Amino acid sequence: MGEPDGKRQLTTLDATLLVMGGIVGVGIFFTPQEVARQAPAAAAFLALWVFGGAIALCAAFTFAELGATFPRSGGWFVFLREAFGPFPAFLFAWVVLAVISTGAIAAIVGFCAAQLHAVFPAWIGPGPVAGDPAAGIAAAPASASHRAVAIGIIVLLTAITMAGVKRAALLQNACMILKLVAIAGLIVGGLVFVTPTGGAGGALAAPGAAPADRPLAAGMVSALKPVFFSYGGWQLLCYIAPEVRDAARTLPRAIVAGVLGVLAIYLFANVAYLRGLGIDGIRAEPTFAATLAGRAFGATGERLLAAGMAISALGVAAVNVITGPWLYVAMAREGLFFGAVGRLSARTGAPVVALCIQGALAVVYFFASTLQELVSSVVFVEWIFHGLAALALLRLRAARPSLPRPFRSFAYPLAPLVYLVASLLVVGGTLWADPWSVIGQALAVVAVGIVVYWPWRRLVARAGRI
Repeated sequence: MGEPDGKRQLTTLDATLLVMGGIVGVGIFFTPQEVARQAPAAAAFLALWVFGGAIALCAAFTFAELGATFPRSGGWFVFLREAFGPFPAFLFAWVVLAVISTGAIAAIVGFCAAQLHAVFPAWIGPGPVAGDPAAGIAAAPASASHRAVAIGIIVLLTAITMAGVKRAALLQNACMILKLVAIAGLIVGGLVFVTPTGGAGGALAAPGAAPADRPLAAGMVSALKPVFFSYGGWQLLCYIAPEVRDAARTLPRAIVAGVLGVLAIYLFANVAYLRGLGIDGIRAEPTFAATLAGRAFGATGERLLAAGMAISALGVAAVNVITGPWLYVAMAREGLFFGAVGRLSARTGAPVVALCIQGALAVVYFFASTLQELVSSVVFVEWIFHGLAALALLRLRAARPSLPRPFRSFAYPLAPLVYLVASLLVVGGTLWADPWSVIGQALAVVAVGIVVYWPWRRLVARAGRI
């Protein structure tokens, strides 16, 4: 089926900010603690963030070539279909849309509402409060206003995107610029306004830190997963390629520039954390970013940071809402979803039906009590498809050398090979270190996709004949 052109409303700046907005969510305010716990040495800590950025850049080069070669709706889905056929592409879309993308939207809007409570405690109630399992105390449920705000964000972002990708991108651009201001404030606070902390970070204990006798190398391997998670999101722009002006040229530039920009931001932020708190200070304090803001700017700084994190969460939710529905569109055009899902609004160019489906699933997941555990368990499966994306480039280069390639990966085949090895490390490390009860949930999601694939294709085909 031919694919009608999108509105091509997004400029190079829009595309670059969208790449950065998809990567810079809220992880930079929390993930460094887990990395510091696993690698409790400042040099190793910073080396992990440099290494993670290098892997993200290799992935960026891989997706830049694939995106320039196939600037179509669905991006990653299309790459897998072109290289390996519809079945692996369907499994990828099944995992991402059934759990990862919709679940991430639900989790992010919940976090956004919680930060808004910190900024406006008189207007917005608290989110769910964890209980004490040892004492048999159940977790306190979220307040009604917290739930209303979170659901309202999903509805608002969906409605704005229905009005056109450009309008949603402008909102995301504003959020990206404001989150850069918030992170810049933290960096300046840590580098300029806080007295440097010694290497030990004071006498703070680090609960839950890696055992003292654990080899540093083993901890660094375990820390790769949260680092890679923080750098994830470079691929989202490829989903909406038809909405990008001169996509074959713009996609590679935006993806590579966006990843390089995020690498610089993350390195400066982590240097500021180390200077202001020390490696043990980062390990010991779950709210280390708020602690740094408080030391630099007082109570006002902590409140402004909460506002910055709320805006950051809103921005990354917007990126997911904007890009996710185009996977549904790609599936519909491949005959793997109902035809109506692939239709675009004649007026705005938005995939209205796909947006409605995504929004409904995100609302359902918001009320699911096991959401966070399920989403976390499935993340490692996504890295299997990261590995397949690297293999897709290698396979297409060998099997279809005559394909037009407006952009070619730097130092080919180095970038896709490094990306492939990193994917294998994440998947292998998860299988080795994580409990099988968690891994089993992820494999169950994949197994369901395998079971429903052929009946689902027949159902869609039958619906198309009616």
